[in-house]
Amino acid sequence: MTIPFTFRQLGYFVAVAQHGSISRAAEALHVSQPSVSVAINQLEGLLGQSLFQRHRGQGVSLSPRGEALFREARHILTLSHNLLDSQHRHGTEVEGQLLLGCFRDIAPYYLPRLVSEFERRYPRIRVIMQEQDLAGVCQGLEQGKTELVLSYGLGLPPECSTHVLDELRPYALLPAHHALAEKPRLSLAELAEETLILQDLPLTREYFLSLFWQRDLQPARIHHTLSFEMQRGLVAHGHGVALSCTRPAGDHSYDGAPIACVPLSDEVPPQRVVLARSPAFPLSVPARLFVEQVTGRPVTA
Repeated sequence: MTIPFTFRQLGYFVAVAQHGSISRAAEALHVSQPSVSVAINQLEGLLGQSLFQRHRGQGVSLSPRGEALFREARHILTLSHNLLDSQHRHGTEVEGQLLLGCFRDIAPYYLPRLVSEFERRYPRIRVIMQEQDLAGVCQGLEQGKTELVLSYGLGLPPECSTHVLDELRPYALLPAHHALAEKPRLSLAELAEETLILQDLPLTREYFLSLFWQRDLQPARIHHTLSFEMQRGLVAHGHGVALSCTRPAGDHSYDGAPIACVPLSDEVPPQRVVLARSPAFPLSVPARLFVEQVTGRPVTA
């Protein structure tokens, strides 16, 4: 039986699905955009179905037929690349690409160092980092758009395999001149009396509000923002207080205004920083090597 499509066409298809854009896939593959477009059109012609839904000016998304093919194609490509690596390449000679999802609030604290160490050891492996909110990280892992994610354990599919890298406890952020800023610890009941500056992002929003709800509390007022640094800036200039798990080295906003960081007196479980993978997809050699370097333990599957 003659197979009508090529590994190249499958590879281009998977790259477009992972990046959500023909142009970004072409950039990641170091090929021209027309080459990727032609390969996708040929594959759709051979199968007689559209694999992507085109969104004018907003990239592409997989069609129902594309979703099914994506899972199969990822398995085929990963297993074939792994076979090639096991037969012909060893150690630092391994080459390829690793698509790594990361929660954007914690990525700067861990990934630059981890990726630099990894690329020094394996110079032929290119790591592509995709920064997303918590919901995007979880969705990318579940759908197979990323092989590994660095994130909080919050919201990840229960079947995921995780390696705990760190544990971070929530703390309060206040303006340096706030009346509560000198206290050694603060309760959530005290913070509920203030305006809460809350990151309005899926899962992040619900997590911090749940800390109050579990104690039958509701913040007096809520001011929403989309970014961690805007949150810190608003707190520093007296617009309210906030909760966070991540803490930069300097307790200042971007414009240099001081922030007071105070531990909570309530017993709140820490947020775990994890490196996670989905068992629904085989692990590529680059992904396996990254997990082994970060955790210091061998990966058998």
